[in-house]
Amino acid sequence: MSVTRNLDAPLGAISFETDPVRWLERCAAFTQPQQKRSREALERIIRSGTRLFAANGFEATRIADIVEDAGVPTGTFYQRFADKEALLDAIVAGYRACRMREIRALCTSAEAHAASPRQIIELHIDIVFSAFVTDTGLLRLLERRRLENPQVHQDQSAANDIVASLIADLLVRALPDREPAALRRQVLYAHSIIRGAVVWSTLPTGGELGQGLKVTDTAFATESLTMALRYLQLD
Repeated sequence: MSVTRNLDAPLGAISFETDPVRWLERCAAFTQPQQKRSREALERIIRSGTRLFAANGFEATRIADIVEDAGVPTGTFYQRFADKEALLDAIVAGYRACRMREIRALCTSAEAHAASPRQIIELHIDIVFSAFVTDTGLLRLLERRRLENPQVHQDQSAANDIVASLIADLLVRALPDREPAALRRQVLYAHSIIRGAVVWSTLPTGGELGQGLKVTDTAFATESLTMALRYLQLD
């Protein structure tokens, strides 16, 4: 599995993996059945669950909806998952692990190490917007659950810290004259503020009303880049 950033594409267009079955391929808590028929049934459950959770939310999605959409017997679901919470937990664990592998690959690539400070911030903004463009429904669900579930909140906060640290590592390397601790703090603040605005823009279904603040609006990403460059004194 590999992911690249197309420098000619607009911000928010990184081609992250979208197949939830692929997310789970390297998940430690998940094993594929040996029999082809069982494996295909499980894959349908995972894809249906991901789609319905993202579209309708966790509470509104019933196991009956998932198995009907997947075209499998209810018993097949319970052979692998105790309840819909267990299915969502598996999907989220696989999703987060996959995305972090992809983001780490982008930030540790030869291209990233050779990038200018501006290009590093472009990569940062591109990662944030691309994730929310690609995974709007699932991330909307995760951010809503984050308010009620301390473990979800802790896991997402840890992932955010890792992304900010990867970008900060690149900037510290590219800007040897800047004080590393201050630069890392600024990157974390910029990440938290911009990602927070993106989260808010996606929490209401259909995006924030009024002008701007729609994650699919390239002007939103472009202005976020401008603000980050100015804040980090790179403009």
